Amino acid sequence: MRGIPSSFLIFFFAFVFLVEFISYFGFRILINHLSKIVRTYLTLVYFLVSLSVTGLIAYSFSNPEVIRQSRDYTFFFVVITLSFLNLIPKIFFALITLISYLIRWTAGLHGQKLALTGSFLLCSGAFLVIIYAVWAGRYDIHVEKQNLYFSDLPKQLDGLKIVQLSDIHLGSYGKNPSAMKETVQIIEQLQPDLLLFTGDIVNNFGEEMKDFEPYLKQLSAKYGRYAIQGNHDYGDYFNWPDSTSKRKNLDMIEAGLTDSGFILLLNQWTKIAVKDTSISLIGVENWGRPPFPQYANLDIAMKGIPDNSFKILMSHDPAHWKAKVVSQTNIPLTLSGHTHGGQLGVKIAGIEFSPIYFNQKNWGGLYQSGNQMLYVNRGLGTVGFPGRIEMRPEITLLTLFRTKNR
Repeated sequence: MRGIPSSFLIFFFAFVFLVEFISYFGFRILINHLSKIVRTYLTLVYFLVSLSVTGLIAYSFSNPEVIRQSRDYTFFFVVITLSFLNLIPKIFFALITLISYLIRWTAGLHGQKLALTGSFLLCSGAFLVIIYAVWAGRYDIHVEKQNLYFSDLPKQLDGLKIVQLSDIHLGSYGKNPSAMKETVQIIEQLQPDLLLFTGDIVNNFGEEMKDFEPYLKQLSAKYGRYAIQGNHDYGDYFNWPDSTSKRKNLDMIEAGLTDSGFILLLNQWTKIAVKDTSISLIGVENWGRPPFPQYANLDIAMKGIPDNSFKILMSHDPAHWKAKVVSQTNIPLTLSGHTHGGQLGVKIAGIEFSPIYFNQKNWGGLYQSGNQMLYVNRGLGTVGFPGRIEMRPEITLLTLFRTKNR
């Protein structure tokens, strides 16, 4: 939160005041038929909630280091959750309130009240959806199964099962191990040949792994477990006192992964023997779009790989695929995460959409360019808003098959 321009803060709080102001007028119209004492109590509740949440937001912006430098995310999650619960429904209600005055001009006061009543019910539904997203939606794990076909896949790899995990963000779970317990049980049932983790094991700090390492150690796969780092694993979002402290934190995260049985691939590749053939598994460090640091070096990571080997790349940010992989390499399969699917989406007639599309075109699921594929895992944990709305936490099962040469 540090470094937010004052012009943005002025605009933000002016917007909040406008939403509250307009919503109040719509609220007054809705309760106008009630007795004076009931109207008084409801108005007091309205202002108490509005002032409390707005005050909490103002305190957070005025004291950004309280959140930024904290190793306990509880206060941050409370601020974000209450802000969503208060503002999101009111933004819609304020918009309908403005429209309702046009309705009143054509259909009278009764028409306006009908519009506001319907809007209030919809906003109440949105309020309940946000509550569900925080208390249950973030734990509703989904196994996404995809069959992938490659004409150059060695026949010995036909039917190879890969489980992909990404963006666990252990700090988001606090001390609650339920999601990791369920993850262990699901992966045990899937019996993968390979388990690949594509980054962001923590929010910021290596100590977030402490209570979860026993569950990470229980994860298993026939031919091994491999991992890369994501943007949050480098500690770039925290003001460290010096570079040594930041490096120690990264060392703690790397040690936590390796001690749990994962093999870290940091701009390097490894040969994985499967039956009497092999896979060249490549792992790059995080490739962030500016202004985020770019630690990835695909050229170094691929150095020495046999041209005819079947290659799989793990790269945290899916933007890396279009920028450096497609048409510049012969890597048939890239696995990424990072987007979380925006933690918000809609699915209509089998078509899934997330608003994050406007920032990240390849935000979730399978993409293809020629004979090269990208799969973007929607993430297991959360960051920022501690909830998921129609974007369930994901464990991916990818099964590789051969296709006939033409």
